[in-house]
Amino acid sequence: MDKIAIPSPLRLGPAPGLTAQHYAAQRPLDGGGRALLLFLHGGTFTDCATEAAAARSRLLAEAGADVVALDYPLAPAHPFPAGLAAAFEALQAVAAKAPKLTGSAQTALFVAGEEAGGNIAAALALMARDQRAPHLAGQLLISPMLDPVLGSASMREGECGGCECIYAKGWQAYLGDSTRADHPYAAPLNASRLAGLAPALILSVAGHPLNDESRRYAAALREHGGVARELTLPAIATGYVLAPIHEFLSQATRQALASPSA
Repeated sequence: MDKIAIPSPLRLGPAPGLTAQHYAAQRPLDGGGRALLLFLHGGTFTDCATEAAAARSRLLAEAGADVVALDYPLAPAHPFPAGLAAAFEALQAVAAKAPKLTGSAQTALFVAGEEAGGNIAAALALMARDQRAPHLAGQLLISPMLDPVLGSASMREGECGGCECIYAKGWQAYLGDSTRADHPYAAPLNASRLAGLAPALILSVAGHPLNDESRRYAAALREHGGVARELTLPAIATGYVLAPIHEFLSQATRQALASPSA
């Protein structure tokens, strides 16, 4: 791609509102619709991961999405459900101004996130289903943190199951009281109701500690009748992800815009 997505600042909700960055789509989607994507950054719930978030947002814009990258409240100062509640408020605001952000009335709404942000994005899909709004076209999860137990083979092989593990520390900061781990919005992999969710594309990296839970979540979504595709890649890099993300955005957008609920 010759063009580079340059973000513009965006405030969501009543003043002072939530801070976000808007990255305009850098290519059209197949079918002519527009995809508007709320992106939640990684950082194990405790770090804003600014550079990585900007890189992922530009990549998603290159794949054909208008991206709103949200600065959500971080743990431990803001444990669950503070970040999720702020993200859902942002999702509602983004849905309300979708045509203005994309310049088209034919806009489908997506959630996306990486690592801790993937957890929040998955929880947003659950909330949108439970509250029957806003209507989501899809969810894109990149190496999502979904299971606070940290007992998977990929987690053990990555030597990330101990108390000094960044994921263990992140979960502790996010959940605080361990009883919160029982809430499906806190740990989506443990949810018993996974039917009726937006189609999912779940990307993970070979050898990554979160690889197993990414694959398990895709399988669980399919077991409950959902549409979920998972890909294990050598890296989350332009050469590997542009084509599958563009395909996912295009197909899900067409389906969502053809749906009576769109």
